[in-house]
Amino acid sequence: MSNKDKILEFYNSDFEGTLFPLETCKFIIENAYDELEAYLNKIADPRDKEHCFLPQQVVYASKAKQHLRRTKKLDPVAEFYMYQLAYKNRAIFNRKQNDGRLSFGYKFKDGKPVPINESFLDFNARLNSVKSKYKYHIQFDISSYFNSIYHHDLINWFASCGAPTSEVEMLGQFMREINGGFSIDFLPHGIYPSKMLGSHFLSYIDYSMLIKSEEMCRFMDDFIIASDSKETVTKDFQAIQKLLGQKSLNINSHKTQLYIDANEGIDAQVDEVISNIFGEITIYHGSDVGYETFEHIMRELTPEEVTSLILLLDKINISDREASLVLEAINSYTNELHKYLPIFLHQHPNLIKKVYAYSEKCADKEALAEGFYGLISQNHFLNEYQLFWLAKIVETYLLDTKFASKLLSALYQHNDATIISKAKILEIPEHRYGMPELRETHLKNGSSGWLAWASAVGMRNDNKQAKNYLMDYFSKVSPINKLIGSCIKSL
Repeated sequence: MSNKDKILEFYNSDFEGTLFPLETCKFIIENAYDELEAYLNKIADPRDKEHCFLPQQVVYASKAKQHLRRTKKLDPVAEFYMYQLAYKNRAIFNRKQNDGRLSFGYKFKDGKPVPINESFLDFNARLNSVKSKYKYHIQFDISSYFNSIYHHDLINWFASCGAPTSEVEMLGQFMREINGGFSIDFLPHGIYPSKMLGSHFLSYIDYSMLIKSEEMCRFMDDFIIASDSKETVTKDFQAIQKLLGQKSLNINSHKTQLYIDANEGIDAQVDEVISNIFGEITIYHGSDVGYETFEHIMRELTPEEVTSLILLLDKINISDREASLVLEAINSYTNELHKYLPIFLHQHPNLIKKVYAYSEKCADKEALAEGFYGLISQNHFLNEYQLFWLAKIVETYLLDTKFASKLLSALYQHNDATIISKAKILEIPEHRYGMPELRETHLKNGSSGWLAWASAVGMRNDNKQAKNYLMDYFSKVSPINKLIGSCIKSL
């Protein structure tokens, strides 16, 4: 298999797990690979002033407890560059480790990226082993880690790993230009290459001779240190804080577990109904992982217990963990997913990918479409992440329902719609519902940005005459428009 095939396989294996998986990027990367490589070569040439990395669109994904994750949605050129960079330099991310100083995940094995969920389970198995083996341990993570990394620190680390000078310079240019020269808050969240950079950047902690605890392991910026000496782990914890401080990084004091074995992921008080039904439940949530697992599967429930679970949705303080379990019960014991999925999407935006997955299982797609339209048309506040994934649900499961046109229109015109949530709609290759005319507006207005790029990709299934006519206007605006337009015309 060629490097081209392997990079495409790497990209496609990660695509659905990213925060904002736009088909516009996927389609261009799959169909204009050689053109993207040539484009990057022009960016790297200091004599070529026309080609550069563009400033990237700021987006907000949902986290637990209504928090937001601020990051950037990369355009096709920038997104392609990140995956190519990670694959070409994969040896840097596979450095040998001491058994007592392990970091898990974000590396390649046999030419393929190790699945994140698999690595996270390995980390938790190691974490439990360490806790049982030593008398004292401290667990902690870094506050707003990805948003706090300093540009020059990451570049210096990359150079110290032996990366070719040309690769170091290109990465530096990428980080400067996608962020308008601002030296922090530049590393995109949610994509495997960024996670590799972020994870291995912290390897200087792993290798520090100042750490004396018998064991230290981490997954990204989630650490545990353990020893039979309370003084040792205390000193190490303070030493690590000083080492992190050299890079202007800080510990998240609210998440630190000091000496005691706290039950990670469990809310302070588990509702009695849930306790009786599920028994002991462990939820794993890793930094930037978006992964959860229920260690104890539900026993068979009585109709009364199912009713009791569903009633928990009326509790103002129901946790995401509890809500997720209720959704599983609804799926397993009722035929009312269409009734509850809109509620989950509205009340628990960070569980949106679970709503997306369960939408496939919903038997009554017409009722589901009506339920989502009811939510949108009531003008409830919906954030960018909710609107994006709602559009993806419509595209994947609801385009042939009688509410499809109303859903697309309501999502596009929603008060809280953003450039990226609108782009998700424009890239849908749909010829009904006035979509061609909506795309044409952005293709002929002389713009170069997500609305125009998504509109171009939304034409991918149109007849050649219609594509060529609009792509000629679109392609004249900018180099990236020309790249995308040429790709669409070549089909």
